[in-house]
Amino acid sequence: MTRVTVLLAAALLTAGCSTTGGTPSPAPATTTSASSPASSPAGEPHRLVFAVTGTAVITTLTCTIDGKATEEKNVKLPWNRTFTFPPHTGKHTYDVVLKYTNGDVSATATIDGQPWGSSRGSGDGPSTLSLNGDFSD
Repeated sequence: MTRVTVLLAAALLTAGCSTTGGTPSPAPATTTSASSPASSPAGEPHRLVFAVTGTAVITTLTCTIDGKATEEKNVKLPWNRTFTFPPHTGKHTYDVVLKYTNGDVSATATIDGQPWGSSRGSGDGPSTLSLNGDFSD
């Protein structure tokens, strides 16, 4: 073997190894699923964002996060709300219920920028639309 080939082989064998402990350094793992949001950087809060759009008249919007409900009346569209959660705080649940008339409506949820759920509806008379789910870290 030539000297260049030996140096190249040595460089390939040591790539990814720690210089202090002599053992390979594992790559950080990132997973996304229906119950586990994308890992946020250490210490960063998780962000749950709701967005509601459409032409309907929203008479009542009830947003329940971890069992705590807030209600808004005569909501103008588009409507957005952001909720933050400290990292490593376990399971969180959400439920958004829209009571509306005369038009169409679309509600979406994203967690840490990832699509998490959506719901659509339309109608002339009184109607209800729900968007709910959970996530944990």
